[in-house]
Amino acid sequence: MDAHGHHVSQAAKLIAMSGGTTPQCAADEFRRCVRERMRLAREVAGLRAAFATAVEHYERVVRPMTGLAPALGIEKGDISHPTAPEWGPIALFTLGDDRFTKHEQETASRVLKQLP
Repeated sequence: MDAHGHHVSQAAKLIAMSGGTTPQCAADEFRRCVRERMRLAREVAGLRAAFATAVEHYERVVRPMTGLAPALGIEKGDISHPTAPEWGPIALFTLGDDRFTKHEQETASRVLKQLP
């Protein structure tokens, strides 16, 4: 990391320590950084798509649970959503893994005890 908190490659460090930067070395390093940036952008896009798919599956499971709950003597409120549904999927990020998992475990334990 440099003084600004940016990642600095080993090649960039060697170039800087050598006391001078040849235009070719700087251009090669810049090209390498551009390729790495594009690789990371594709990775982030893939993670976003996977997250969106997982949230859709999660919502598909919560909806029928909410619909079936009254017939089983379970209050709809007991099938609580980890965030206010109107907040949308991005709210799941704000909970953090521990809070989300704890909420889901508590909800599952509570409703399973209520089943006939």
